[in-house]
Amino acid sequence: MKDTTVLIASKSPTISAEIENRLAANDAIRVIGTAKANEDIPVMTRHLLPDILVIHAPSCGEPHQELLSRLMRIQPDLKILALECSPEHIRSCFIKLAAWGLRGCICKWQDSTELIDAIYTVGNGDFYFCPVASHALLDAYRHMIHHPVGEEARA
Repeated sequence: MKDTTVLIASKSPTISAEIENRLAANDAIRVIGTAKANEDIPVMTRHLLPDILVIHAPSCGEPHQELLSRLMRIQPDLKILALECSPEHIRSCFIKLAAWGLRGCICKWQDSTELIDAIYTVGNGDFYFCPVASHALLDAYRHMIHHPVGEEARA
């Protein structure tokens, strides 16, 4: 079985080290680099071709379409997992960003088990949502159903 390679994106050296330490205990997951600035993310993705990009949202900013579409041009199979993503961002943007590689969100990252489970899940092509993210996504869906946009809403 091939190792899953991970690129960590965080401006916080402490957070990056914590993520890397927690993943080091798993033999099938290999951290291949850390992007310390937003402009490093595309450069390192091109150079390292990771399977998964783990973005620490508080230090890098919430994932957005411009960055994700750029990353998809570089590495079409890249899967992206956002850590500490806000429920508001999930409600407003996740459905759009899923088309650009965002495969999962962990709102309050606390333990290694959840992070490793999320990496395996998105690495297998599935989506991973912590309970808070799941709730936010369902709220967004309910809002979309009750307040549709497009032709039906204008009629």
